[in-house]
Amino acid sequence: MNAAPTNEEPRAKTLMRSGTAARLAGLSPSTLRIWEHRYGVVAPPKSKSGQRTYSMKDIERLRLIKRLTLEGHAIGTVAHLDIDALVALSSGNQVSSTGAQRVLVVGQAAAHKLQGRLRPAPALVFDDLGHAEREVARAGAADVLVIHLSSLNASITEQVQTLRHALPATNVILIYSFGAEAVAQSLRASGVTVRREPVAGKELASLIVAARPIVATVASGAQPTHRRYSDAELVALTEMPSMVACECPRHLAEIVTLLVGFERYSTECAARNQNDAAWHHHLHAVTSAARTMFEQALVQVVIEEGLVF
Repeated sequence: MNAAPTNEEPRAKTLMRSGTAARLAGLSPSTLRIWEHRYGVVAPPKSKSGQRTYSMKDIERLRLIKRLTLEGHAIGTVAHLDIDALVALSSGNQVSSTGAQRVLVVGQAAAHKLQGRLRPAPALVFDDLGHAEREVARAGAADVLVIHLSSLNASITEQVQTLRHALPATNVILIYSFGAEAVAQSLRASGVTVRREPVAGKELASLIVAARPIVATVASGAQPTHRRYSDAELVALTEMPSMVACECPRHLAEIVTLLVGFERYSTECAARNQNDAAWHHHLHAVTSAARTMFEQALVQVVIEEGLVF
């Protein structure tokens, strides 16, 4: 006669090895290892063979933490929160999207190239890869990670990808001076944009801006993005002489100014006319999306013309 199943057997069927757990949580195995060993995000028990085993509760926790890091929370600030706090933080969406890229830079040389050329300026600048690895807990997620290296070596590809996943960073741009083309090709194959020096500041800023796709038409319920240019800066741009014969910078600044004005107008209409508030909120959202797209175009023109104001 077969022995009756114990209470532990159904529970055991729900336990998964690290590779499966990482896949279900939407993480790379290397990120899961870093998060577990460095930050203690989960503490899975081990099987008799020494393999770490993860429950669905662990997977749920990992998914929440990943979502929060993508929203901009640093892994070090959320790693030890309990599940209720993670859910509350995620539901509250305390880190709002500004519509502007969050850029992290590794290397003072790259930061110097970008000085005065990027809006907003890089959120953090690290001296080297080692410095970035030590500070990853406070760095938080990035839209673009810019890395400047004097030379490439065989271990760089793995080191860059580990940092990319640990932050995480959506896009990586690497600038180098010397190194084997095989290493550069390996980086490109892993999804990194690679350029060899000399790379001018204008080119680097353009690569960063191009890393973000043009904003699509705003969806219902989407939040408006913050402005990239103040009223005074838009006035300055409309009055600046342009090297482009068609005066595109001035025209773009004028369009953005008009859209900003209509955003304000639609907000006031929503406040005055309660019956049509939903319609005016929709107009405001659509106008905000259009303004964001024209601002992105204006950012590119400002970079290309080297305008300073």
